Amino acid sequence: MLRRIWLKSALALGALALGFGLALAPAPASARVFVHVGIGEPWWGCCGPYYYYPPPVVYYPPPPVYYAPPPVVYAPPPPPPTPIAPQAQTWYYCDNPQGYYPYVSNCASGWRQVPARP
Repeated sequence: MLRRIWLKSALALGALALGFGLALAPAPASARVFVHVGIGEPWWGCCGPYYYYPPPVVYYPPPPVYYAPPPVVYAPPPPPPTPIAPQAQTWYYCDNPQGYYPYVSNCASGWRQVPARP
């Protein structure tokens, strides 16, 4: 009895495997011809009206922001600087101790102005 059940299940599995093998085997080209004639719109089944997908949402980025240029104030140009007359250069000489000013820092007799010579 057990042997009979085992044999039947082995034959069933073999037939099933053979069926899958034939189903997966490529069929001749003539077996792949399909003819379809359709008139009107297709009807997909049972429930309610057709459902149409909404149109795609198009995202538009915000417009670029343009700032106004800064105001430009036109002012008259400043007057040219007045030239300064060169000053006559003088040196300071001390008689006691003898010497000119930055070399002699203290003068007991008083400083004497001397015109500068190059």
